[in-house]
Amino acid sequence: MQKFIRKFGKLFWSFSLTLILVIAIANPAPTQTGNQSDATNPNPIEIVPETTEESEQFGEESVEVTPDSSEESEQNEPSQEAVSEESEVDRAGYESLVGSETESGAVQAFEEAQASDFSSQLGIDFYGKTPSIDEIAAALYDIYLVTGKKATINYVFALENELQTLTIFPKSRTSAKSSGQLIASKILGNLGPIAQEDQISPAIRKSTLVSREELEKTLNSFRDEITNPRKIRQTTYLKPAQQLYQWIVAPIESELQENKIDDLVFAMDTGLRSTPVAAMHDGKQFLIEKYGVSLIPSFGLTDSRYRDVRNLKILAMGASTFTDQNDLPAVPVELAEILRGAWQGEKFINEQFTVENFIEQNKKQNFAIIHLATHGEFQSGDISNSYIQFWNRKLNMNELRKLAGELGWNSASSQPIELMVLSACRTALGDEQAELGFAGLAVQAGVKSALASLWYVSDAGSLALMNEFYQHLNITANKAEALRQAQLAMIRGKVQVEQGQLRGSDQEPLPLPDQLARSNVNFSHPYFWSGFILIGNWN
Repeated sequence: MQKFIRKFGKLFWSFSLTLILVIAIANPAPTQTGNQSDATNPNPIEIVPETTEESEQFGEESVEVTPDSSEESEQNEPSQEAVSEESEVDRAGYESLVGSETESGAVQAFEEAQASDFSSQLGIDFYGKTPSIDEIAAALYDIYLVTGKKATINYVFALENELQTLTIFPKSRTSAKSSGQLIASKILGNLGPIAQEDQISPAIRKSTLVSREELEKTLNSFRDEITNPRKIRQTTYLKPAQQLYQWIVAPIESELQENKIDDLVFAMDTGLRSTPVAAMHDGKQFLIEKYGVSLIPSFGLTDSRYRDVRNLKILAMGASTFTDQNDLPAVPVELAEILRGAWQGEKFINEQFTVENFIEQNKKQNFAIIHLATHGEFQSGDISNSYIQFWNRKLNMNELRKLAGELGWNSASSQPIELMVLSACRTALGDEQAELGFAGLAVQAGVKSALASLWYVSDAGSLALMNEFYQHLNITANKAEALRQAQLAMIRGKVQVEQGQLRGSDQEPLPLPDQLARSNVNFSHPYFWSGFILIGNWN
């Protein structure tokens, strides 16, 4: 860390000297209790108060994070203009460091830069140490042993004149003695004795000469083509989708195949966090047809432990009518279908969907999944501009963070919330501050994973995907795979609206409200499915 700070100096850290900006990393052995399993958790997030003295004084209460509205906070926090001005200079220092450093240095720079960005935008302090490549690789290997799924962490650096990717593969801590070696032959080369593997980095770094300006132009074209509902019968998105695939995925394609990778977990640079990566295209297939995909703010800000969620309870809440926003007529059906079959839990709609009742229900029972079928917005500017719409009022993201602390979601002594789902939210695409709020949703809410949409799809489209997701989650007990199977069902035409009914992959007709039953709908276009992103824990 000292080496990193010396290199960045005033360029990178001047606007965050008052913050404790590092990430909590620990490495307990895998445990298994009953029907739930925990892979090694290298990085529990710890949220700390303003000073160490307060933490020591209040003990367990120190996990509660207070809003940034206090006079002290206002005095210590730089203005938005100051942060923006410093960020321009910081970006140059960051790019210089990433471009000149070793693979380990680049990962450290990214992890610490992300901690700084998210801490500044979300108003949360972190402490601990940044993860090394070997620690990340070992954690991925431990997760593979528990889940049977091989994942890579894919760092994507958008530098001024080049795009860099750094991919970390699973690797056993005792890889020299392991028969289940996961490192690609292209990494190992002709090294002679197997014992030399311990000296080999499990990371691959690739570079493509493309300017940030050209990358942003392609990204904007990609988003514009996919999110336009008037183009759902066209394939105009394919050109930018294929170009992005060639820049980001194609350089490591052979290594992914040789290692039989199942999931790609993207840690994206500034400006890329709202990319619907599932819809990138290799010329024959969408990326999601080949791999499960998800997004993390950084590895250090992600609780990667695995837990089987199938026998855990769901709190399903939402609203179908609103005074100042579009109605969501499918919500009653959505909430009823979530708790159909094997899933257990409670559902509350409209007048019962209040902030007060939300708190009360979470205090009464230990829910593991929170499903909110309502409007949500990730907007530019301060994080307090972003919100989740409850029946009685908007709950902004600062309040959500405080609420998570009060409910103990981010406490080391309690069982974490496995998944929070927002089925009808949207993000100001391309806006860096809005992207931070979206990508940091799991961190902000104090939950392991969040499933949310980048843009408002449609009531019927959200219902279709959510119905498929929970069906497959009950089968696979794996979040990334459940989302992938739901998206595949939509791509392949197994989910459609026909004659006033929603027909899913299980072929059971689901009657729709009159507002949604007027026309037939095919959900194969990426407009309907690629906006749903899994953020945080992908297991």
